[in-house]
Amino acid sequence: MGRLTSSCEAFVVLLLVSTTSGTVIFPDAEPCTLDTGEQGRCLPLPECPPVLETIREKRPVSCGFEGFTQIVCCPKSQDTTLTENVVDISPPPEYDALDCGKSAVKLIHSFGPSFGLPGSVVSLSRKRRANVPRLSLADKAPITIPPPVVGGQTSERSAWPWMALIGERDAEGINWYCGGALINEYWVLTALHCFHNKKAEVVRLGEHDYNSDLDGANPVDIPVAEVILYPDYIFRQGYHDLALLRLERKVTLQTFILPVCLPWGNKSEESIVNTQATVVGWGLTLFGGFPSSELMEVDVQVFPSSRCNNSYSSLPHYPDQWPRGIGEETLCAGDEEGGKDSCQGDSGGPLVTQDSRGRYVAAGVVSQGFGCGHKDYPGLYANLHHPAYLAWIKKVAFAPQ
Repeated sequence: MGRLTSSCEAFVVLLLVSTTSGTVIFPDAEPCTLDTGEQGRCLPLPECPPVLETIREKRPVSCGFEGFTQIVCCPKSQDTTLTENVVDISPPPEYDALDCGKSAVKLIHSFGPSFGLPGSVVSLSRKRRANVPRLSLADKAPITIPPPVVGGQTSERSAWPWMALIGERDAEGINWYCGGALINEYWVLTALHCFHNKKAEVVRLGEHDYNSDLDGANPVDIPVAEVILYPDYIFRQGYHDLALLRLERKVTLQTFILPVCLPWGNKSEESIVNTQATVVGWGLTLFGGFPSSELMEVDVQVFPSSRCNNSYSSLPHYPDQWPRGIGEETLCAGDEEGGKDSCQGDSGGPLVTQDSRGRYVAAGVVSQGFGCGHKDYPGLYANLHHPAYLAWIKKVAFAPQ
């Protein structure tokens, strides 16, 4: 996966290292008992997302150490996989009543030349950097800030009514660090890597400019009740970068807050390779740049996954991040000339295409990349046409209430 911040890496290393001599090595599939009394299995800490998510608040049940890696008791739910022979990706009951994918209005104005970046930068996950300085009228010297998605354009207010901001509360208010997409009245789809070292405490819907009360938007903040991580995800690998957030209360759907469609049934079999898609977010314009508080969008081309596999295979961390290669579970999208891409802060947001009815359908979830806007390294997205992903989303987010 993309790079974590140095402080987080140090935190994880401290958890994994044991200074005790004579460490006992445990088999990584041995059964164990959780604090709740439920049965689990012993797994290396980096391979157990539920424990990683709560480790700051709750000490895990330890099975011992394997070398320097802590082995923890992991819930057996991690054993479940939806890569079975039969998966249900038919449209959920009454799905048409959601009236998804509407009210996407096209762009209002564009900015100057696209912004590339030097080839020497390292890879990173597409999370918003925390503690980005904000500008105020008291600043003495004006600063020109380029648009957040690389090569992007400002979105019209309410153009993408499913867009969600995901935030964590701190002493200064709320740190908005990732994006997401509303998929029904209770659930937001986003990227799992957003939660390596942050909590999902609040979701904002209906926002346009999160630094302005004069933008004409009517945003709604809703607490997050539960975070569900994709069960087959393995820490530091690039596969299965998906998470679902259950909201504390039902969303009132309206013109500026509506769900995006998903490619259920036969739509999942439609190839979008060599077609245009749109990525939307509040992320950075280039590696190490500043975010804009206004929602931005950019059109990109979807390439064959093999194109990204060929280019990323030249990077030093490729064998660890993609041990099975970049395949059909991952979308590859960018621009032939570079300069158009998602970027840091766009993580979890949707890559959308338009269907024959004019509705917008989520095709991918912003995951990672090598820098931002690099022509040789298009962006990588969790592919929502992948049947196992659709089946998991349906099972979790569209189960009868």
